[in-house]
Amino acid sequence: MLADRLSTERFVSQSTGTEVEYKVLVAAEVPSDSPLPLILHLHGAMSSAASLEAARPAYEHAWSTGELPPAIIACASTPTMGGFYIDHAGGQKWETLVGAELPRHLEASGRVAGPRAALGFSMGGYGALKILLRQPTQYIAVAALTPVIFPAEKADEVKEINRPSILNDLNQAMGLDVATYEANSVYGIARNNVAALHAAAPAIYLDCGAADEFGLHEGAEYLHRLLEKLAVPHIFRSVPDGRHIDDKVPERQEAAIRFIGGALKLSTLQSARKSALKAS
Repeated sequence: MLADRLSTERFVSQSTGTEVEYKVLVAAEVPSDSPLPLILHLHGAMSSAASLEAARPAYEHAWSTGELPPAIIACASTPTMGGFYIDHAGGQKWETLVGAELPRHLEASGRVAGPRAALGFSMGGYGALKILLRQPTQYIAVAALTPVIFPAEKADEVKEINRPSILNDLNQAMGLDVATYEANSVYGIARNNVAALHAAAPAIYLDCGAADEFGLHEGAEYLHRLLEKLAVPHIFRSVPDGRHIDDKVPERQEAAIRFIGGALKLSTLQSARKSALKAS
Protein backbone atom coordinates (compact mmCIF):
# COMPACT_ATOMS: atom_id res chain seq x y z
CA MET A 1 0.00 0.00 0.00
CA LEU A 2 1.29 3.43 -0.93
CA ALA A 3 1.90 5.91 1.87
CA ASP A 4 -0.14 9.11 2.00
CA ARG A 5 1.85 12.11 0.85
CA LEU A 6 2.87 14.75 3.39
CA SER A 7 4.89 17.68 2.09
CA THR A 8 6.29 20.89 3.56
CA GLU A 9 6.03 23.98 1.39
CA ARG A 10 6.41 27.76 1.63
CA PHE A 11 5.08 30.87 -0.02
CA VAL A 12 5.38 34.61 0.54
CA SER A 13 2.18 35.99 2.01
CA GLN A 14 0.88 39.40 1.00
CA SER A 15 -1.36 39.40 4.08
CA THR A 16 1.52 39.17 6.55
CA GLY A 17 4.55 40.24 4.54
CA THR A 18 6.37 37.08 5.58
CA GLU A 19 7.34 33.72 4.16
CA VAL A 20 4.88 31.19 5.52
CA GLU A 21 5.52 27.49 5.95
CA TYR A 22 2.64 25.11 5.48
CA LYS A 23 2.18 21.36 5.27
CA VAL A 24 -0.07 19.49 2.88
CA LEU A 25 -1.42 15.97 3.31
CA VAL A 26 -2.96 14.02 0.41
CA ALA A 27 -4.17 10.42 0.25
CA ALA A 28 -1.78 8.16 -1.65
CA GLU A 29 -4.29 6.82 -4.16
CA VAL A 30 -5.16 10.30 -5.48
CA PRO A 31 -3.29 11.30 -8.67
CA SER A 32 -0.94 14.21 -8.02
CA ASP A 33 -2.61 16.28 -10.76
CA SER A 34 -6.17 15.73 -9.50
CA PRO A 35 -7.74 18.88 -7.93
CA LEU A 36 -9.47 18.14 -4.64
CA PRO A 37 -11.64 19.77 -1.98
CA LEU A 38 -9.69 21.63 0.71
CA ILE A 39 -9.69 21.06 4.45
CA LEU A 40 -7.86 23.69 6.46
CA HIS A 41 -6.31 22.23 9.62
CA LEU A 42 -5.71 25.04 12.14
CA HIS A 43 -3.21 24.35 14.89
CA GLY A 44 -3.44 25.51 18.49
CA ALA A 45 -1.34 27.97 20.50
CA MET A 46 2.42 27.46 20.68
CA SER A 47 2.19 25.02 17.78
CA SER A 48 2.84 25.02 14.05
CA ALA A 49 2.14 23.15 10.83
CA ALA A 50 3.71 20.15 12.56
CA SER A 51 0.26 19.75 14.12
CA LEU A 52 -0.81 18.14 10.86
CA GLU A 53 1.83 15.45 11.30
CA ALA A 54 0.37 14.59 14.72
CA ALA A 55 -3.16 14.46 13.28
CA ARG A 56 -2.06 12.47 10.22
CA PRO A 57 -3.09 9.03 11.62
CA ALA A 58 -6.64 10.26 12.26
CA TYR A 59 -7.01 11.55 8.70
CA GLU A 60 -5.47 8.38 7.27
CA HIS A 61 -7.88 6.25 9.30
CA ALA A 62 -10.83 8.25 8.00
CA TRP A 63 -9.62 7.80 4.43
CA SER A 64 -9.13 4.06 4.93
CA THR A 65 -12.69 3.61 6.24
CA GLY A 66 -14.23 5.83 3.58
CA GLU A 67 -15.52 8.27 6.20
CA LEU A 68 -13.47 11.07 4.65
CA PRO A 69 -13.50 11.48 0.87
CA PRO A 70 -10.29 12.42 -0.97
CA ALA A 71 -9.19 15.93 -0.05
CA ILE A 72 -6.15 18.11 0.38
CA ILE A 73 -5.48 18.97 4.00
CA ALA A 74 -3.37 22.07 4.57
CA CYS A 75 -1.98 23.56 7.77
CA ALA A 76 -0.09 26.87 7.89
CA SER A 77 2.37 27.76 10.65
CA THR A 78 1.16 30.92 12.35
CA PRO A 79 2.41 32.70 15.47
CA THR A 80 0.58 32.76 18.77
CA MET A 81 1.62 36.16 20.11
CA GLY A 82 0.97 38.72 17.39
CA GLY A 83 -0.98 36.14 15.43
CA PHE A 84 -3.95 34.43 17.10
CA TYR A 85 -5.61 34.08 13.65
CA ILE A 86 -6.49 37.77 13.89
CA ASP A 87 -6.32 40.48 11.22
CA HIS A 88 -4.51 43.17 13.20
CA ALA A 89 -5.50 46.73 12.33
CA GLY A 90 -2.66 48.31 10.39
CA GLY A 91 -0.61 45.14 10.74
CA GLN A 92 -0.41 41.51 9.75
CA LYS A 93 -3.61 39.75 8.73
CA TRP A 94 -3.42 36.15 9.93
CA GLU A 95 -7.10 35.26 9.51
CA THR A 96 -6.94 36.44 5.90
CA LEU A 97 -3.74 34.49 5.34
CA VAL A 98 -5.23 31.18 6.48
CA GLY A 99 -8.84 31.61 5.42
CA ALA A 100 -8.40 33.30 2.04
CA GLU A 101 -4.83 33.69 0.79
CA LEU A 102 -3.61 30.12 1.39
CA PRO A 103 -6.69 28.59 -0.30
CA ARG A 104 -6.21 30.91 -3.30
CA HIS A 105 -2.54 29.94 -3.46
CA LEU A 106 -3.44 26.24 -3.49
CA GLU A 107 -6.16 26.78 -6.09
CA ALA A 108 -3.70 28.64 -8.32
CA SER A 109 -1.42 25.60 -8.17
CA GLY A 110 -4.21 23.50 -9.65
CA ARG A 111 -4.36 21.16 -6.65
CA VAL A 112 -7.53 22.52 -5.05
CA ALA A 113 -11.03 22.87 -6.46
CA GLY A 114 -14.51 22.50 -5.05
CA PRO A 115 -15.75 22.84 -1.48
CA ARG A 116 -13.70 24.04 1.47
CA ALA A 117 -13.93 23.08 5.13
CA ALA A 118 -12.01 23.95 8.28
CA LEU A 119 -11.06 22.03 11.41
CA GLY A 120 -9.24 23.51 14.37
CA PHE A 121 -8.19 22.72 17.92
CA SER A 122 -8.07 25.23 20.79
CA MET A 123 -6.79 28.53 19.31
CA GLY A 124 -7.24 26.87 15.93
CA GLY A 125 -10.87 26.19 16.81
CA TYR A 126 -11.37 29.92 17.35
CA GLY A 127 -9.72 30.64 14.00
CA ALA A 128 -11.71 27.98 12.15
CA LEU A 129 -15.02 29.28 13.52
CA LYS A 130 -14.21 32.85 12.51
CA ILE A 131 -13.27 31.79 8.98
CA LEU A 132 -16.52 29.93 8.35
CA LEU A 133 -18.81 32.40 10.12
CA ARG A 134 -17.27 35.25 8.12
CA GLN A 135 -17.25 33.35 4.81
CA PRO A 136 -20.21 30.94 4.85
CA THR A 137 -20.46 30.95 1.07
CA GLN A 138 -16.82 29.84 0.77
CA TYR A 139 -16.80 27.12 3.44
CA ILE A 140 -19.31 24.31 3.72
CA ALA A 141 -18.31 23.03 7.17
CA VAL A 142 -16.33 23.70 10.32
CA ALA A 143 -15.39 21.47 13.24
CA ALA A 144 -14.06 23.29 16.30
CA LEU A 145 -12.52 21.22 19.08
CA THR A 146 -12.22 22.94 22.48
CA PRO A 147 -12.24 26.34 20.77
CA VAL A 148 -10.80 29.29 22.65
CA ILE A 149 -13.89 31.46 22.87
CA PHE A 150 -14.96 33.46 25.88
CA PRO A 151 -18.39 33.70 27.55
CA ALA A 152 -18.57 37.48 27.06
CA GLU A 153 -18.55 40.01 24.25
CA LYS A 154 -16.24 42.73 25.56
CA ALA A 155 -12.63 42.36 26.66
CA ASP A 156 -13.27 43.79 30.13
CA GLU A 157 -16.28 41.50 30.69
CA VAL A 158 -14.35 38.25 30.36
CA LYS A 159 -13.84 36.88 33.86
CA GLU A 160 -10.29 36.23 34.98
CA ILE A 161 -11.01 32.53 35.42
CA ASN A 162 -11.85 32.32 31.70
CA ARG A 163 -8.64 33.98 30.51
CA PRO A 164 -5.69 32.39 32.29
CA SER A 165 -2.16 32.91 31.02
CA ILE A 166 -1.96 33.28 27.23
CA LEU A 167 -5.74 33.32 26.89
CA ASN A 168 -5.64 36.78 28.41
CA ASP A 169 -3.26 37.84 25.63
CA LEU A 170 -5.77 36.59 23.05
CA ASN A 171 -8.61 38.41 24.80
CA GLN A 172 -6.62 41.65 24.68
CA ALA A 173 -5.53 41.09 21.07
CA MET A 174 -9.17 40.79 19.98
CA GLY A 175 -9.53 44.50 20.73
CA LEU A 176 -9.90 46.84 23.67
CA ASP A 177 -12.65 48.88 22.03
CA VAL A 178 -16.11 47.44 21.43
CA ALA A 179 -16.06 47.61 17.62
CA THR A 180 -12.70 45.88 17.21
CA TYR A 181 -13.57 43.20 19.74
CA GLU A 182 -16.87 42.52 17.98
CA ALA A 183 -15.09 42.19 14.63
CA ASN A 184 -12.83 39.49 16.10
CA SER A 185 -15.50 37.76 18.18
CA VAL A 186 -17.30 34.70 16.84
CA TYR A 187 -20.48 36.13 18.37
CA GLY A 188 -20.18 39.47 16.62
CA ILE A 189 -19.35 37.82 13.31
CA ALA A 190 -22.32 35.43 13.61
CA ARG A 191 -24.76 38.23 14.46
CA ASN A 192 -23.55 40.48 11.67
CA ASN A 193 -23.59 37.64 9.12
CA VAL A 194 -26.73 35.78 10.14
CA ALA A 195 -28.56 36.27 6.83
CA ALA A 196 -25.65 34.77 4.89
CA LEU A 197 -25.42 31.90 7.38
CA HIS A 198 -29.11 31.13 6.89
CA ALA A 199 -28.74 31.23 3.11
CA ALA A 200 -25.58 29.12 2.91
CA ALA A 201 -26.48 26.72 5.75
CA PRO A 202 -22.94 25.51 6.46
CA ALA A 203 -22.39 22.51 8.75
CA ILE A 204 -21.11 23.58 12.19
CA TYR A 205 -19.70 21.22 14.85
CA LEU A 206 -18.63 22.32 18.34
CA ASP A 207 -16.88 20.02 20.81
CA CYS A 208 -15.75 20.97 24.29
CA GLY A 209 -15.04 19.07 27.49
CA ALA A 210 -17.38 19.90 30.34
CA ALA A 211 -14.35 19.88 32.66
CA ASP A 212 -12.08 21.96 30.41
CA GLU A 213 -9.37 23.27 32.73
CA PHE A 214 -9.28 26.66 30.99
CA GLY A 215 -12.99 27.27 31.47
CA LEU A 216 -13.63 27.11 27.73
CA HIS A 217 -16.82 25.08 28.11
CA GLU A 218 -18.58 28.28 29.20
CA GLY A 219 -17.61 29.94 25.93
CA ALA A 220 -18.72 26.93 23.87
CA GLU A 221 -22.08 26.96 25.67
CA TYR A 222 -22.39 30.70 25.05
CA LEU A 223 -21.88 30.19 21.31
CA HIS A 224 -24.28 27.23 21.32
CA ARG A 225 -27.02 29.35 22.92
CA LEU A 226 -26.38 32.25 20.52
CA LEU A 227 -26.56 30.02 17.44
CA GLU A 228 -29.82 28.57 18.75
CA LYS A 229 -31.18 32.10 19.23
CA LEU A 230 -30.08 33.03 15.70
CA ALA A 231 -31.64 29.81 14.32
CA VAL A 232 -28.30 28.69 12.89
CA PRO A 233 -28.22 24.86 12.77
CA HIS A 234 -25.23 23.26 14.47
CA ILE A 235 -24.09 20.34 16.61
CA PHE A 236 -22.79 20.99 20.12
CA ARG A 237 -21.03 18.07 21.76
CA SER A 238 -20.41 18.63 25.46
CA VAL A 239 -18.08 15.84 26.61
CA PRO A 240 -18.83 14.76 30.22
CA ASP A 241 -15.66 15.03 32.33
CA GLY A 242 -13.74 15.95 29.18
CA ARG A 243 -10.72 18.19 29.58
CA HIS A 244 -8.77 20.38 27.19
CA ILE A 245 -6.28 17.60 26.52
CA ASP A 246 -7.04 14.10 27.74
CA ASP A 247 -7.25 10.50 26.58
CA LYS A 248 -10.57 11.26 24.87
CA VAL A 249 -9.07 13.77 22.44
CA PRO A 250 -8.14 11.21 19.72
CA GLU A 251 -11.72 9.92 19.59
CA ARG A 252 -13.07 13.47 19.61
CA GLN A 253 -10.76 14.40 16.74
CA GLU A 254 -11.89 11.35 14.76
CA ALA A 255 -15.53 12.35 15.31
CA ALA A 256 -14.77 15.86 14.04
CA ILE A 257 -13.09 14.47 10.92
CA ARG A 258 -16.09 12.20 10.29
CA PHE A 259 -18.32 15.26 10.53
CA ILE A 260 -16.23 17.11 7.94
CA GLY A 261 -16.23 14.01 5.76
CA GLY A 262 -20.02 13.79 5.89
CA ALA A 263 -20.35 17.44 4.89
CA LEU A 264 -17.99 16.97 1.93
CA LYS A 265 -19.91 13.91 0.74
CA LEU A 266 -23.21 15.77 1.00
CA SER A 267 -21.80 18.72 -0.93
CA THR A 268 -20.58 16.42 -3.71
CA LEU A 269 -24.00 14.73 -3.89
CA GLN A 270 -25.82 18.06 -4.02
CA SER A 271 -23.51 19.32 -6.77
CA ALA A 272 -24.10 16.16 -8.79
CA ARG A 273 -27.86 16.56 -8.47
CA LYS A 274 -27.69 20.17 -9.61
CA SER A 275 -25.60 19.18 -12.61
CA ALA A 276 -28.05 16.41 -13.47
CA LEU A 277 -30.99 18.81 -13.31
CA LYS A 278 -29.24 21.31 -15.58
CA ALA A 279 -28.47 18.56 -18.08
CA SER A 280 -32.02 17.22 -18.13
